[in-house]
Amino acid sequence: MTIATLERSQLAVLLIDVQRINWTGVDLPQEPELVRLENLFLLADWMDLPTIATFEHPVDRNGMFPERLEKVFPAEGQRFTKRTYNCCLEPTILEAIKKLSGEQIAIAGAETDVCIMQSTLGLLNMGYHVFLLEDCLYTTEPNPRPALNRMYQAGAIPSTFKSFAYELAVSVDHSPWLDTWIEKDRDYAKPFPKNFREPELLPAWGPKL
Repeated sequence: MTIATLERSQLAVLLIDVQRINWTGVDLPQEPELVRLENLFLLADWMDLPTIATFEHPVDRNGMFPERLEKVFPAEGQRFTKRTYNCCLEPTILEAIKKLSGEQIAIAGAETDVCIMQSTLGLLNMGYHVFLLEDCLYTTEPNPRPALNRMYQAGAIPSTFKSFAYELAVSVDHSPWLDTWIEKDRDYAKPFPKNFREPELLPAWGPKL
C-alpha cells in the first residue's frame, strides 16, 4: 500500500469560501483558525505553491477575504466565484484544477459540512490526494464530525497546519521559521515573511467534535 505524503512539487492549495460574511453575526472563524489561515497564505506564497481561492456568489454581499488575509494572499493566486457547493462542478474552477501539475491538494476554508465536504468528495472522485487541514476549517455547524468522518472514509487525509508545514520543510535545516535554517543568510534565498508565526506558538485549537 502506498501512503500519500506531501510533496512540494505535487501540491496545490485550495481555499474555499474564506469570505468576510463569516466574520459577522456568527463570529467565525475564531482566532485559532484565522491565524492559521494567515500562516497558510504566507507559507504558500513563500513556497510558490499553486493557490486557488473560491468565493461563493453573491460576492457583493458575502465579500472576499477579510483585510487581514487579503494582505497576505499569494501574489500568483487565482480567484474564482462559484454558485455550486462542489467547486468541481464549476467549469472555470475545474479547468484551473486540471491545469495543476500535481495530484495533491490541501484544503482550507468553509463550511466544513457543505462546500468543503462536497468539493473534497468531488476531488477524490477525480483521483486527487486531498489533505484536509482540519484546524484551518470552520463552519456554523456545532458538530461537523459526521462530515469529517465521511470525507476521511472516502479517502481524504487528515492533517493540521503544523503537520503540513513541517512535512513540507522536511528537516530542521530547511524550516525557515527555526534558527537552524541553513538558507537564511544566502543571497539567493527568498526572504521568509517576518510575520509568520512558528506553529508551536499558535493559539490552541480544539479538535472538531
